[in-house]
Amino acid sequence: MNGTKQRLLAAAGELFAGRGFAATTMREIADRAGVNLAAANYHFGSKKDLYIAVLRDQFAMIRQELDRRGGMPPPGARHRLSRADLEATLARRCRILLDFVLGPPPSLHGVLMQREFTDPTEALPVVLDEFVRPMFQEMAAIIARMEPSLDAEAVRRCTFSCVGQVVFFRFAMPAVLGVLGAEAYPPDFAARTAEHIGEFSLGGLARIGRRSRTERQGHAAPSRRGRPRKQVSYAAQS
Repeated sequence: MNGTKQRLLAAAGELFAGRGFAATTMREIADRAGVNLAAANYHFGSKKDLYIAVLRDQFAMIRQELDRRGGMPPPGARHRLSRADLEATLARRCRILLDFVLGPPPSLHGVLMQREFTDPTEALPVVLDEFVRPMFQEMAAIIARMEPSLDAEAVRRCTFSCVGQVVFFRFAMPAVLGVLGAEAYPPDFAARTAEHIGEFSLGGLARIGRRSRTERQGHAAPSRRGRPRKQVSYAAQS
């Protein structure tokens, strides 16, 4: 990527995070990037296109970090992972996501996502299709491998619960800091919180898995009456 485009992306990210999409103008972005307005329009066409480019740049950074730190094994390797490997993968994934939404350093991605989800723009379909759904499906695939007795709806609920614990500390940051009596999260907060989320989630998954297996055994009567429970489709992705 050439220097002008990179400066525009950096400037736009800071302004979109600080002011929001609607309150930011292309001229302000160009001024901060040190380029003329015509150059900004030439490289990105419109403010919406530049905003989407900023979001995609953030998505790529998270994907690279997940790959680098083992937050999502390749699909072909997932079926070979042991239970311990899957648990470690889930914990790493939570840690990586917390690092991105909380920092330090201050998280551009966290602020952009919080703004987009609380005050959606026309870019929301792109955010859902290119980031939210793929990330959700990957975590669901891990959970489905860990607890194969769960049906699709149970996997979905468990995935929402895991993700919800992560995003809570970004979206409720002022309230959490108020309860903690702190002005900012301490440097080790993401690491300690990720460890807790992992342990807490594993305990919940184990209990739900036991209940699911008990229910399935109870339904496996000799008469075979009733329809079998629909099995989770995420397993096919593993």
